[in-house]
Amino acid sequence: MKRLKKEIARAMDGAVERSETPSALTLVWRNEEEKLFHASGYADLGSSTPIRRDSLFRIHSLTKPMTAVAAMTLVERGELDIYAPVSDFIEGFCDQRVAISDIRTVPVKRPVRVGDLFSMTSGLPYSGTATAAERAMGKLYAEFEQESVEGCQPDTLAAANRMGRVPLSFQPGERWMYGTSADVLGAVVQAVSGQPLDAYMAENVFAPLCMNDTAFYVPEEKRDRYATLYEHKDGILAPVITPAGSLDDRFARPNFLSGGGGLISTMDDLLQFARMLLAGGELEGERVLSLRGVDWLTHNRLNAAQMATIPWDTMNGYGYGGLMRTLIEPSKGFTLGVQGEFGWEGYAGAYMTVCPKEDLILLMLQHCADSPLSPLMRKVRNMVFSSLG
Repeated sequence: MKRLKKEIARAMDGAVERSETPSALTLVWRNEEEKLFHASGYADLGSSTPIRRDSLFRIHSLTKPMTAVAAMTLVERGELDIYAPVSDFIEGFCDQRVAISDIRTVPVKRPVRVGDLFSMTSGLPYSGTATAAERAMGKLYAEFEQESVEGCQPDTLAAANRMGRVPLSFQPGERWMYGTSADVLGAVVQAVSGQPLDAYMAENVFAPLCMNDTAFYVPEEKRDRYATLYEHKDGILAPVITPAGSLDDRFARPNFLSGGGGLISTMDDLLQFARMLLAGGELEGERVLSLRGVDWLTHNRLNAAQMATIPWDTMNGYGYGGLMRTLIEPSKGFTLGVQGEFGWEGYAGAYMTVCPKEDLILLMLQHCADSPLSPLMRKVRNMVFSSLG
């Protein structure tokens, strides 16, 4: 393990020195104990403030598995039906249509179901320019942003209602597409529970797991721990400028609580969440989910036709389940791995994989925009999995 830590430290320190990332944290947990932790780089480059274990990071899409867990708690209580149409909870999903072009749509053959949100087979896109549906969602998000800077940001349910009125990219269940499914699932959690999404997640996920630093914004008393978010711009690392009041402002509680990418967290909070999943839904006497609930979330939910539509070669060998990837065929991947491992990652480099067969958790945190599945992550993965023997 000493050799592995030395090799990982070398890779992380080198990535910081080459300005590939401003900072990186790596933690390895195995056989019920922490085996390795290393921190490289800076929370703020301008002031040379070192990154710390308790630094706060935007985890972006690593929010998704936490939203999935919150939704599964409602399933287990009999309050949410995975087969139910989303329109049962969000009116904007009634009478949906599918975009054929920018000016032509057709009716859905069946409604979007809650299960489609868990598996990203809803047809709901993210903003983009490649298809008519992506362009329509981009127009909607531009409206959200304008409303936000004007001080009238829509709340979670209002935003989801409007997303439901955007034409889908394809017929529900027909394909896999990474999009706003998790944001809508968060709105479903809010509609079913009768609580704001942040309050429900705090009460039913974060508090039981002692995830005391995980929230949708950074309160004033914790701002000194927040790591500056960077991006590569003109060949250098530059701070990401986020206007106050914008959709991405994380220094005030947002009205639109993004179940797809809105959370702030720390390494130790991520470890608590991952340990709960590894242990089958329970941690230190607190049960968040049943073993069957965790099993449903962490196994592939896609059929062969849906899997064939996943566009990213970084997902080779993986299926997709409860807003997480799951490794089905390790030999097809671009990194070393073990069948049955599961997890996800975020836009700025937050990363989680949980491997039940090896009783292993691997966590990484970076804070550099557009860093999911970065070369550093792949190198660290390969070192960790090759060390297992």
